[in-house]
Amino acid sequence: MVRLSMGCGGAMYTQTLILTAAHCVDNLGTGPSTSVGVTWGVVDLQDPTRTTRTSNYVHIAPGYNGDGKDWALIRVSQPIDSPLLKLATDTSLHSGSFTVAGWGAAVQGGPQQRYLLKADVPFITDTQCASAGGSYSGLIFNEEICAGNWTSGGVDTCQGDSGGPMFKRNAANEWIQVGITSWGIGCAQPGRPGVYTEVRYFANDICSAAASLGGCQSSGGLTVGNPGNQASTVGTAVSAVSHVASGGTAPYTWSATGLPAGLSISSSTGVVSGTPTSTGTFSVTVTATDSAVPARVGSTSYTWTVSSAPIPGCSATNGTDVTIPDLSTVESTVAVSGCAGNASATSTVAVSIIHPYIGDLVVSLVAPDGSAYVLHNRSGGSADNIDTTYTVNLSSEAANGTWRLRVQDAAASDTGRIDSWTLNLGGGGTPSCAGTNGTDVAIPDLSTVTSTIALSGCAGNASATSTVTVNIIHTFIGDLVVTLVAPDGSTYVLHNRSGGSADNINTTYTVNLSSEARNGTWTLRVQDAATGDVGRIDSWSLSL
Repeated sequence: MVRLSMGCGGAMYTQTLILTAAHCVDNLGTGPSTSVGVTWGVVDLQDPTRTTRTSNYVHIAPGYNGDGKDWALIRVSQPIDSPLLKLATDTSLHSGSFTVAGWGAAVQGGPQQRYLLKADVPFITDTQCASAGGSYSGLIFNEEICAGNWTSGGVDTCQGDSGGPMFKRNAANEWIQVGITSWGIGCAQPGRPGVYTEVRYFANDICSAAASLGGCQSSGGLTVGNPGNQASTVGTAVSAVSHVASGGTAPYTWSATGLPAGLSISSSTGVVSGTPTSTGTFSVTVTATDSAVPARVGSTSYTWTVSSAPIPGCSATNGTDVTIPDLSTVESTVAVSGCAGNASATSTVAVSIIHPYIGDLVVSLVAPDGSAYVLHNRSGGSADNIDTTYTVNLSSEAANGTWRLRVQDAAASDTGRIDSWTLNLGGGGTPSCAGTNGTDVAIPDLSTVTSTIALSGCAGNASATSTVTVNIIHTFIGDLVVTLVAPDGSTYVLHNRSGGSADNINTTYTVNLSSEARNGTWTLRVQDAATGDVGRIDSWSLSL
């Protein structure tokens, strides 16, 4: 389930397509659009672990005119590794009760919600629904389906829930989307049920539209196995990484996005091979497209971390098992010596932990001076095991000394072990002259707020091609003035009320800061200069 920036909901149809209501995006029309912000993966919209994306295309149901056909697809700029909500293809689930969910108003005329709410609503036949009269008498049988407490009311979707899914479990215990929240008269009133787009009627049309945008939802169980997160080293050929598809109609055509430079995927076999040429952590999505018409797709996503070649003495591994008892904290250590200077801004920590419920775990790297860097904080729910390489900015830490991997089991019932871990400090050297502040700062209406980054240990002045990467969530960026303030108080305007009604700023600005000393406290100042909209600084990074 996702929340859309205009105040609607939606469901993940594929990892790049969101199914929502046409009336939510009717003002945008069909075509390229970067106007829709997407929040996924959380109950609390302010949860810092939320995943956000921006749209790059909107497709509205052909022939939509406000009466029926209330569905649309939104394609996002990067895949979201999300479970998918399958669509109903027949009426076999049209009985009993359905589940509805959203962040809309909890009462008629009330405010939108910060936390996701859900409720169960009983099925109502088309004939009974149409008997409510008024607008209901125009109910379009087959295209629309109704649900709600007919006699007593009290439970319903409401303003702000539009576009969200109505769903229930099938005989195989799978969640199936039956409807899309569309319209109603008021909220939760007796004899005035909620009306939902009947997705089984439009399933083929939705699939055909999706095929033109990257691929239809998996049908017949087309899935791609996940090989797990990958780690490799610049200049060293990777061991071939294979991908396996099942279901759909063979043969499959393979593609990939986000691969590190120097790597490629075979379109016929799905094998990734090559030699990485640059460092970094990359979000990789591998997709299999089958031979059906229209084509069906399955995909999987994972991270691929490419590290610099270890310099002797600047990396270490501890392969000794350490048991993680229930509700305990344990540590494993590595000692680094002979590594000059500070650690790298792109140091890596490769962690292998065996545990049946990783949502119980908090995993931290503890530097020799006691500073702690949280790598994993109770995410992942009931998933098994952590096999991940984390990239960490350790440029403020001396490389030499004893480093500790600390693992806390913070909930009852499961145990495990640290299997092994490897620390690569990137060879030390001069600390990176860069910084990031990922702490959210609310931007109230008609206000000015700031976020700071403190830099030290950087020699001389900043570069003439310094960069400032700004991520601001806001529903009307034409309200905003965004300024970088140097330690000496000099100001550099990055964004000055341009963009009109567009949502969000996700931009990297190049700024000549050659007259400014690198060291000191740098400030991002954001002014909301017009009424009607609010937002937040999501994160920003400075590289001098």
